[in-house]
Amino acid sequence: MRTVVAFPSSQARVDGVDVQAWYGLRYAHAPRRFAPAEAAGGQLSVQCLQQVPVFPQLPSRLTAAMGEGGANPQDEDAFFLNVWAPAQAQGLPVLLFIHGGAWMTGGGSMAWYDATRLAAQGLVVVNVNYRIGALGHLGWSQAHELPLPAADLLLALQWVAEHVHAYGGDAGRITLMGQSAGGWYAHLLSVLPQARGMLDRVALLSMGVRQPWPTERQRMVTAAAAARVADLSSGGADLHSASAALVLRAGLSALPHEAFRLGYAAAAFLPVASAGLPQGLLEPGWAAQACHARAVYLRHTADECAAFFFQTPAQRQVTQQQVDEALASWPAADLPPSLCRHGRFLGAQSGLSPYRQLVAAASWRQFQRFPHEYAKQLRQLGKSVQLARFTLESPLDGFHSGHCLDLPFQFGQLSAWADAPMLAGLRLEMLEAVSRHWMAEIVSFTVRDLAPHAPANGVPFAT
Repeated sequence: MRTVVAFPSSQARVDGVDVQAWYGLRYAHAPRRFAPAEAAGGQLSVQCLQQVPVFPQLPSRLTAAMGEGGANPQDEDAFFLNVWAPAQAQGLPVLLFIHGGAWMTGGGSMAWYDATRLAAQGLVVVNVNYRIGALGHLGWSQAHELPLPAADLLLALQWVAEHVHAYGGDAGRITLMGQSAGGWYAHLLSVLPQARGMLDRVALLSMGVRQPWPTERQRMVTAAAAARVADLSSGGADLHSASAALVLRAGLSALPHEAFRLGYAAAAFLPVASAGLPQGLLEPGWAAQACHARAVYLRHTADECAAFFFQTPAQRQVTQQQVDEALASWPAADLPPSLCRHGRFLGAQSGLSPYRQLVAAASWRQFQRFPHEYAKQLRQLGKSVQLARFTLESPLDGFHSGHCLDLPFQFGQLSAWADAPMLAGLRLEMLEAVSRHWMAEIVSFTVRDLAPHAPANGVPFAT
């Protein structure tokens, strides 16, 4: 089918390159709430990225570090993606970005992810919205092949594969890049048989490593949310007819209470173990065998979990005795090399403060261990893999090199992060230099030639 491309929504000259952007391109539509989406087309009549709706959501728990990120409209029918490309682009590599947000917040239409500068480096960049929070995770998974957000993203990938040529992209050179929860979905698509042949490479940034919800948990939370909606609704509305705002509040209050655990960053909603979700998704050996991407890029920050601990007094003010008691019982494999020697927890002998020990252990177990083990398995199979570590530290007390600190630098839209406390006090010249480094690294991964059987390789850890 021939794609008819409307006039660009905006044009800009950046870094000496004319870049065009198309905002609010529809890729899907859901016939009703909690139903699988269906492929669709069309485009919004907007001139600004932040006029494109994102899916309904509550405020992010990381606002105290990341700032507000602007205010897009919110709509349940926000199945939109946005495309940036150099003027007169033809046959360029494609980067499809899946945003993070703990499966609860975010959107590909946020100003944070304006891809003008990345596109100016010689890419066609696509950012996508997908369902999140209660509206993406409640319902009845036994009726669906994949979790609803994953099915949304599969439709978006199909749209890109079918239409990106009209925007100057090469459908045979699509790199799928996801951050945090978006990394979880990018990883899933890179091993999913339905996506085979639609992506060439995959980049996983601070990938969330969480086991999916059992279907029984989804049924329990959905039933509890339905009861809360019935209690709170004055007009007899139910989960399907209540306002999105009410469903979001009811869904969050329906989650079972989790007791506080030292060194653990809890999650709210998670993808559900639907029939088509591979059981070995988070097993590095199985995933390396199943991965159909020709090259894999893996990155994490040095202190991922500091982003979730820095505001919690019980984590920040932890004593060495508490750390010893909490971590001494952990399996050695769950401890990073900085805290373990000869299979024994080092504790104070590591030279780290009790808080930094807690951050190091939690970051390794919840974010860092999987990419390291996955890279090892990929290399053993002779697959091309890069592993990078972001180490810049924030001036924000206790945040260190926490989760999401690398995001402002990946898209180069530093002005969109002007209200981010995690960047306050850092010199603009230094921020720009760091941004150019990380933009260049992902562009290099996306555009470089790969031999049919590229040798295993690595990239030194970098700041």
